[in-house]
Amino acid sequence: MSLKEILQKAVETKTAIGHFNISNWEGIKAIFEVCEETKKPVIIGVSESEAEFFGIENVAVLVKSFRERTGLEIFLNADHFKDLNKVKQAAEADFDSILFDASTPLGISSAQESLEENIKKTKQAVELVKSINFNILVEGELGYIGVGSVVRESVPEGAVIEESRMIKPEEAKKFVDETGVSLIGPGVGNIHGIVKNYKENISFKRISEIKNATRANLVLHGASGIDDESLKQAIEAGISVVHVNTELRLAWKNSLQKSLADNVDEIAPYKVLKSSVAAIKKVILEKISIFNGK
Repeated sequence: MSLKEILQKAVETKTAIGHFNISNWEGIKAIFEVCEETKKPVIIGVSESEAEFFGIENVAVLVKSFRERTGLEIFLNADHFKDLNKVKQAAEADFDSILFDASTPLGISSAQESLEENIKKTKQAVELVKSINFNILVEGELGYIGVGSVVRESVPEGAVIEESRMIKPEEAKKFVDETGVSLIGPGVGNIHGIVKNYKENISFKRISEIKNATRANLVLHGASGIDDESLKQAIEAGISVVHVNTELRLAWKNSLQKSLADNVDEIAPYKVLKSSVAAIKKVILEKISIFNGK
């Protein structure tokens, strides 16, 4: 099945596809193993920085090779790309989807000005991608939720966390209709990264309103740190894709630190990193279970 078909199935069954970012072999190995074990569809994501580190063409070849060898439903997404030249590279490398992020913090300009500028830039990205490969899905971002998969001390300045400042259903419809995107990532109380001692207050009502107002599939970004029940409610309200990255990075770092401390004389990387693969897998397996209502 294509990614478009998988998304439609997720809508019909009120489940979500897990989107997991990678920038090294441990991450991609963990995702490949999970995909083979669960037979569930998975999206691998790379941000601009992750893609630069891993190599856009390299990760595209790896995912394509795995999909062709196994016949499993694994897809590749360019996550939060802002540079049109990088968007072009991802499209030419046959990514399955591309998130073009033209969102800006509130306060830099009025909400209306921000939306109009977002529409203008996102439309350019959609036209560019479709001119290269019409089958690639394009996602737009609606509402600033911070930048980076990191552990934060506080909520990023300008982030949309109050329902009164979130994108309105009619604005989401206007955005989708005028840009031609297939997916949107709305700011509905979610924050990129994990904010210490802060519980994200997701607006399930706004998710449902946006879903009912537009034909686009909805994506929940910044899902790391959001409690299981809230994730399930967000999916029930209309979310079809859930992004997780910070929790994977923490699993990698913590397991690697322990492995190095426990094996001070070991110099074989694959032996030291074995625990990191297992730790990342554990997080992914738990998330996939939640996304499928388990």
